[in-house]
Amino acid sequence: MKGAWSEWKEAIFKACLVVFSVLLFLFFDGREFWFTQIQPQLTNMLSNQKTELNNAPVVSDKTFEKPSSVQLLNGDIFDHQTSLRQFGRCASQQAEGIKYRVENGIYTWVDERGITNYSDKKPSFAAKHYQPERNRALDFFDLNISGPNITDQFKNTLSAKLNAVFRGYTSIVGLDAMQKVTLRIKVLPNRREYERVVKSYGGNPKGNVGLYLGRYNLALVEQRNHHATMQTAVHEAVHAINQAVIGYTPRWLNEGLAGYFQTVKVTMQVGTVAPNQARLHRGYITGRVLSPYELINAESKWKSYNSELMYKSSWATIHFLMSTTTGRLSLKKLMLQEQTERCRALSNRESQALLRAHYPNIVDRFAVFIQSPVEPQRL
Repeated sequence: MKGAWSEWKEAIFKACLVVFSVLLFLFFDGREFWFTQIQPQLTNMLSNQKTELNNAPVVSDKTFEKPSSVQLLNGDIFDHQTSLRQFGRCASQQAEGIKYRVENGIYTWVDERGITNYSDKKPSFAAKHYQPERNRALDFFDLNISGPNITDQFKNTLSAKLNAVFRGYTSIVGLDAMQKVTLRIKVLPNRREYERVVKSYGGNPKGNVGLYLGRYNLALVEQRNHHATMQTAVHEAVHAINQAVIGYTPRWLNEGLAGYFQTVKVTMQVGTVAPNQARLHRGYITGRVLSPYELINAESKWKSYNSELMYKSSWATIHFLMSTTTGRLSLKKLMLQEQTERCRALSNRESQALLRAHYPNIVDRFAVFIQSPVEPQRL
């Protein structure tokens, strides 16, 4: 009797151990999601080295006038739109969408709220079958980061930031609207090498420290200090996401989204967009800022007027829209409308009509926003 009871105890213990192992795997597998979905190919294995963390420079405010010279502010005082049209790719149909994963009969996916779901049934939306490698998650990016002086730590940090950006982007337009993004980020070690490589692709390096070439799925970044290089890399990656997900867009929307997401921070898997300190003084936006309708109407004036004002106003508009439920819904409607005609940017009239329909008091609310402290936003 004693021996039989021992055998039963051993069997029960083994069964409990198996169940516990499965539950433990599912628990940590879900928590691991946002770290593992972007796995950069480590093309240059280098020993870790310390990099200097410098704050972005504070930019002086200017009036709405023609600039006397080209400026560099974290790589965004430059007309990306020209290069996007010159080197971009226009696909009238949506490309391959985000897929779910299935292992051992269990489906795993992330909904539009960013919540990981498990089920023994296929998700109801139009997801495609995906059998990943072990411990691989949704394939948001096919990402390659390279550079002779780029450390593994830099690559991993950039990957985590882009994870958070993709989650934030998904929270706006919804998971079923997302597209897979193929992107190579090449960080050039100095200005001379950056100019040489940009010119070799037929681009113009004047007035910029980062350039996205959609035709080649390539973002070129000039290496500066750690902080500035990281922001530029994220900024250019957002241009790649914009082109893949919603296609051609007005300048204010394209640069506003890139400027908004470039200051993303990740702590314990949680992404937060910090206010862009280069555009603030003691937490407040300083100087002139165009209202959303003024900004939309200035679409044709990016080259002839103060670029800093245009970029600051674009960033402020996106940060404003992301600060409220009404604003996020308006931005979603705008982006999904852009997605329906991927080879044509919305006209000024179309953009304004969408905002008026979904955010009638946007001008008044924006006026309050620019007079208030700019707060961090969780993705």
